[in-house]
Formats: sequence, C-alpha cells, structure tokens
Amino acid sequence: MDSLYLWVNLGAIFFPLLLSFNKWGHFYKRWPAVFISIGVMAAFIISWDVLFTIWGVWGFNEEYLLGPSFLHLPLEEWLFFLCIPYSFMFLYDQLVVLKVKNILAPAEKYLDYSFLILAVIYLVAGFGNIYTTTISILVILFTLIMVKLNPPNRGIFYLSYLIILIPFTVVNGVLTGYVTPDPIVWYNDAENLGIRFLTIPIEDYLYYFLMYGISYLIYESIKNQKRLTHFNLFHLI
Repeated sequence: MDSLYLWVNLGAIFFPLLLSFNKWGHFYKRWPAVFISIGVMAAFIISWDVLFTIWGVWGFNEEYLLGPSFLHLPLEEWLFFLCIPYSFMFLYDQLVVLKVKNILAPAEKYLDYSFLILAVIYLVAGFGNIYTTTISILVILFTLIMVKLNPPNRGIFYLSYLIILIPFTVVNGVLTGYVTPDPIVWYNDAENLGIRFLTIPIEDYLYYFLMYGISYLIYESIKNQKRLTHFNLFHLI
C-alpha cells in the first residue's frame, strides 16, 4: 500500500498518454503548449499547496507514499500536478481537434455565471475557513478573467470538465479514503465547509475547475499567439 498514491497518478494518465499518439488526434504534436500551460498552472497552485500543507489545511498519509518529498510535498503530489491536468488537457484537445459539436456554446455565459454564483455562495458560507475562502476567491477572479479574455471553445472546456468529473470523483474518492481505511490525502474540516460528496470535500470540485481552467486558458493563449505569429509572417512574405 506504500505506493497507492503513485498508482492513482499512473492510472489517471495511462490511457491519455497512450492515446496521445493516435493517428486522429496527434496530441503529442502539441506537447510544448500543453506542458507550458500545465507548468504555469502548477507553479501557481503548488505555491499555496505548500503553504496549506505547512498550515495543516491538508496533509498526506505516509502509509501510502514512497517517501521522497520536496518543499513539504511528497513526490506523488508533484506528479499529481502533471498526471491529472494532462488527462484533462488530452480530453479537451481531442474534442476540439476531432471537431466534436460544441453543444454547450449557447450556454457558455450561463455556465460562467453559475460558477461565479457558486463560488460566491461558498465564500459567504465558509468565509474565514482557509481552503473555502481561498478557492472561492480564486475561482471568482479566474472566471472574471476568462469571461474578459473570451478564449475560444469555452463550451468544449465546460463539456470536458463535466465529462472528467466522473473519473475525477473516482480518483479523488480513492485519495480521500473511500476505498482505504485511512485517506491518502486528509483534510482539516475546520478549514473547509465540512460538506463532502462521498469522501470528497465539495471545495475540491472548484479546485479542479480552477486547475483545469488555468491550463485551458493558457493553452488557448499560446495557440492564439502562434496563430497571430503565423498570420504576421504570412503577410510579411
């Protein structure tokens, strides 16, 4: 059991990584933009992940870890910020590349408002709790920025998020103790709303929205910059 967290990470990325080389989507060709977007997101979120671990907002059960750690975070937590967003970005990218119908396009603004309202409700209900307050404020700010920048395929982003909620719930359920005597990742309920879906603190659904959202926004910004560069070069020629 001392490597369960590692196996959760590997299980999450196994099929997306394997399918990254399929002849239809060619996801590997966009790895530079993907890894830059994930890297920027991880640098931002890991900064307060470290602080939250130090402050006891959450922590890790050594019984399910290999042992190595850096900046108070186990190796598996660092891998988490590669494996989980990679899986999401693979799904999002493939839906775009394979031209899946953007069925949520008419509802984009309503979905934006829904997340804003939900984050405000969390903020009011849990103001002062470190996890609830932090994630609510960050989601509010992020959503406002996303609305302002208006990146393409926002409906596909929301569709990807809704689809990924199923494996997310499985993965996070394992991490929070749904199938083990003790959780791999434990939470101090004094710093959140104390409301859980199965064993998952409900704040985690906003947490994943933020993690995926930052990756998506930066990824589309990089792609847009490349399109502008190619356009300018074309006109120069």
